[in-house]
Amino acid sequence: MPFGTRIGKDFIAELRLAGTRRPFTRGELLFIEGSAPANVFYIETGSVKVHVHSPDGDELILGVYGPGDLLCEMSALERGPRSASGTGRTTGSVTAVPCARFRALVHQNPAAMMHVLSIVQARLRRADRERLSYLSDDVSARVARKLLEWARRYGTSHSDGRQTIIKFSRKELAQSVAASEKTVDDVLTELCDKGLLSTGRLRFELLNPGGLVAWALARSRV
Repeated sequence: MPFGTRIGKDFIAELRLAGTRRPFTRGELLFIEGSAPANVFYIETGSVKVHVHSPDGDELILGVYGPGDLLCEMSALERGPRSASGTGRTTGSVTAVPCARFRALVHQNPAAMMHVLSIVQARLRRADRERLSYLSDDVSARVARKLLEWARRYGTSHSDGRQTIIKFSRKELAQSVAASEKTVDDVLTELCDKGLLSTGRLRFELLNPGGLVAWALARSRV
């Protein structure tokens, strides 16, 4: 559940008063890994990908975030360098809140602080699970899990049980599971052949989400 939904309208109104609304474009860098934190970002519209680069220069997507999500809260609270970069996946807008103002707001509001800390803890747990998955699961399990995650967060559910994900690319899927596009294409072909998935341009349709869960579990050691 996005931060904005958890915390309620009153705190979001305070956050907006403390910050500045600014647009972003697709491909625009909002913050850079290793830089000193200046702002916390509350996503108003559009989506942002958070990513890092390997020593070889390959991009790994750590997460995709949309309206109501909060970014850079950890570096603001810790007063440390940013652990990843953030880039606009689409056009959109954020409210940029200076870190000092953000810290003051959450320190004055214990409920908000608890929600922020729960977000930090959830992201750390997710990062631990994904690191373990990279070490122990094969690519097919990681692909299935990521598709199920995207469907849950961003997909559209249909009365017959299908789930449709749009505006996500195969390249982003590969970057999200730390695998080559060729390897991911092979997995997608197999899933389509099994009747679990159909694909199109910037579109994935989960034909049998329950079957995809079973597929992931059968290939997972986490």
